[in-house]
Amino acid sequence: MSGLTNGWGMRPRSPLFAASNKVWVWFAVIVAVLAIVKVTSIRTGPSADEAIVAIRVAQSELAQAKWIHPGAKFPTLNDAETQLILALSALKEKRYEEAILAARQAIELTRKLMG
Repeated sequence: MSGLTNGWGMRPRSPLFAASNKVWVWFAVIVAVLAIVKVTSIRTGPSADEAIVAIRVAQSELAQAKWIHPGAKFPTLNDAETQLILALSALKEKRYEEAILAARQAIELTRKLMG
């Protein structure tokens, strides 16, 4: 065995090998963190962002229905507005799943009105 050895009878590792080990370690850490974040977000259920998107869609569709039927007093339109108010109230109280369900109900009622 020729060349330099460390005190344990092994050859010292090259700097390139040490650098590639660090890259793999960091890669493994990043993958682990992303996996934990994904599992946590799935377990926690709906978020405020999802509720806000559902409410914005409901508001948009309701506004479009009112524009198509100006001044109309349809019970379905009133029900959709009521569901939208419930969705906004649930969002303020951080009941995101209820907010999403109420917003979806408002969307369905509005779409039913528009045919």
